[in-house]
Amino acid sequence: MTETLEAAAQRIAERGRDALVARLRPAFADAAKDHADVLRLTDEQLEQMVQQAADQADAVQWRRALAAVATKELGISLGEALIHPAVARAQELVGVPARSGPPAAPAPEPEAAAALAPEPEPEPPPEPEPEPPPEPEPEPPPQPEPEPEPPPQPEPGPEPVRVSAVHLGGVANLPVGASDIELHLTEHGLDIIQGISTTLGRLGWDDIRALEVTSARGVRRRRRDLRTCLVVRTATGEASFAIPAVAPEELRAHVEPLRKRYARGRRGR
Repeated sequence: MTETLEAAAQRIAERGRDALVARLRPAFADAAKDHADVLRLTDEQLEQMVQQAADQADAVQWRRALAAVATKELGISLGEALIHPAVARAQELVGVPARSGPPAAPAPEPEAAAALAPEPEPEPPPEPEPEPPPEPEPEPPPQPEPEPEPPPQPEPGPEPVRVSAVHLGGVANLPVGASDIELHLTEHGLDIIQGISTTLGRLGWDDIRALEVTSARGVRRRRRDLRTCLVVRTATGEASFAIPAVAPEELRAHVEPLRKRYARGRRGR
């Protein structure tokens, strides 16, 4: 990497967190306003929630924030910034690993060329010699046992989903408006995590009857990319969560593969 590119990456990385916080702050402010009837937050509490969300931001959120800085720093479009090497280097500098791309396709094997050798001229038959006594035929060597075939490798499943959330209701012993929580969607189901590592509970895929990503009510069209709700329905009720700074289409694109892969397969047993 050239010194110019490294210097640009350093500048982008230094401004990255401010850009990330700037993207998160209006999302949390709008979420608090939309749910003011059940949630009252001071400016200090709201800012603390924004900073916690920035600390827990994933690679996608960091990439977009750094790309936004690069558009001004390098004078390029957002699409060019998302794939620019300086943005990728800045993401390494802030300590967030980039999402790995698809594996490269294997190189095609060259075709083997076959050649035919000319047949030699026939030689005259030699004079017959007396036949020697037959020798006993040697025993054939033992054949090696075939090696067992390796078991087939299972197909890789969808990537897990991990997002920050605000509790809107439905989870016992969890206050409405609690924001220091994360939702983990994996092959095992849905985990509700509070703080750093406190697991409040898990819903297995056998327990989940519906998993819906919706837009919050009363959101202006120009802000709908910031207003996302996740509704989890079970046999005993439902719980809902606000997902700040993630558009419904983006969250749905990550949640649907998990639901189709694991929920459908388990109900069909």
